Amino acid sequence: MGLFQSAILGMVLGITSTTRAADDVPEADGADDPPKMEKQIQFAPARAFDPPGVDYPAAQALGIGTSLYVDETWETTSDLSTFNWVTGHGDNFRTSIGGTLAMGDLHLAAEIPLQYTRLHISTLQGSDTAVQDRDKASWSLGDVVTGASYLWSSPGDTFRWRIGPSLRARLPTHTTEFTFTLANGSPFTFGFPYYLHLAPGLVFLASSGFLTVRIDQGVLAMLAKDANIDGVRQPIPNLYFWESHYALIAQSTGGLGGSAELVSCIQINRVDDGGYTTLHNVKALMVEVAATMDFGTYRASLVGRFGLTHGAQDFGVITFSGTRAVMGRLSYVF
Repeated sequence: MGLFQSAILGMVLGITSTTRAADDVPEADGADDPPKMEKQIQFAPARAFDPPGVDYPAAQALGIGTSLYVDETWETTSDLSTFNWVTGHGDNFRTSIGGTLAMGDLHLAAEIPLQYTRLHISTLQGSDTAVQDRDKASWSLGDVVTGASYLWSSPGDTFRWRIGPSLRARLPTHTTEFTFTLANGSPFTFGFPYYLHLAPGLVFLASSGFLTVRIDQGVLAMLAKDANIDGVRQPIPNLYFWESHYALIAQSTGGLGGSAELVSCIQINRVDDGGYTTLHNVKALMVEVAATMDFGTYRASLVGRFGLTHGAQDFGVITFSGTRAVMGRLSYVF
């Protein structure tokens, strides 16, 4: 009996010591706790996010990176008499295919437009057009537009500035030509004058959180080629402007973006040809407003440009971009 009691007592003492030993083993800190998520403040990317501009003189888009796009633009002007040999009005439907390429700090862009132009012409070289032949429409290739910028960036997560040179070019590749019948029955053929646009400049951007400020300053040189107006050589003057862009851009983390931009083109040369009195001291002031929405790898943009001064009308005629314009663009972003 004593042996049996000793065995029982040994079992009890063994169980007790095992339990105490288990209690003495330290538990790993947080082993059974759910993982803790550190709260971090999220900022919008400190980069340029700029919706596209409308036709010319739109600044080169830099924020989208590498993309392919197609867009449709409607442009209109109510007075074509900036060129002294024509009176009337017209509008233009412009379809463009283009792309942007970002390679580090280098940004490239190019687009090829196809346009459908409608004109209502009242007089040509002072002669009335036939009433039944005053409205014409024509398909044509537009002017190819290219651009390049190189921007140096400052370090920083919540605030960043970028600055660098840019060069935009618009090549005179359009094939627009019309033939109207004059009141005396004779045909009158003319095409849009050819201008080579070269626009070297400087770009500055400052971004913080969801806001970006962009300023572009530079010279716009419009180098002309004499036009053939109904078989007669018509001299077209070269034009030079100081071009400025001031834009405020906002971007949300949900894929929405928007901008408001003030554009000014102030003529800096004198045109002595008495036949072009409207092409002297041109002061064009325009405003552009834009909105964008991202859908995965696609971006949809809607942009409007509105002339604020009489000079904006003259500028819209010589650049074939109208006094008022609305553009829709769909981009595939890589």
